[in-house]
Amino acid sequence: MKKKEHPIFLESIEYIKSHLGFTGLDSTCQSVLERMIHASGDLSLQSQVHFSSGACEKGISALKTGSKILTDTLMAKAAISSMAKRTMNSEVRCILEWAPESLNVDVTSVTRSSIGMRNAWGELLEKDELWDRPIVVIGSAPTALMALLDLIKEGSEMPSLIIGMPVGFIGVSESKKRLLQSAIPHIVLQGSKGGASLAAAAINALLRVAEREVD
Repeated sequence: MKKKEHPIFLESIEYIKSHLGFTGLDSTCQSVLERMIHASGDLSLQSQVHFSSGACEKGISALKTGSKILTDTLMAKAAISSMAKRTMNSEVRCILEWAPESLNVDVTSVTRSSIGMRNAWGELLEKDELWDRPIVVIGSAPTALMALLDLIKEGSEMPSLIIGMPVGFIGVSESKKRLLQSAIPHIVLQGSKGGASLAAAAINALLRVAEREVD
């Protein structure tokens, strides 16, 4: 049995809609935007979220065929897992499962997240689990996003969708610009804003739509 939305949440969404006005987005992308604004309390996100052509549809299609969701942090995984379980029963994994416990290097581009991403993607490729290519959700680690983009440039398979919303200043803008300029399906929050809650809000919105479409 589906869990009903709380009346306060529904009232919040109506408030957001009334202040957004016409966005030009289709209903699914509109839902993603509304949930991101609800998660952040920031109506200015409207001008900062970019959807590549067909990004939401590709993400939903991947969820329907059983694609995994791969996150950059345990916080993002926790924020997604409950929704994933009660909607599409999607498996949610975190790249830190593949990361070393510590690093003995003094190079800013080499982080536990970047190593975890490379190891995770390599293992998924080895096990031929990319037939239903994962959706990658990045809310905190620009180095993880850079590592994945490097792997794809080197010839690795693309994910079904990248939700690219690392937060902060060092390497964040550069990683988002690279994703925006790529042919990879993506949802990007431009600028320095981002974080696990916003990235999770985006994929959770897609999970809800996917659930409705399979009923």
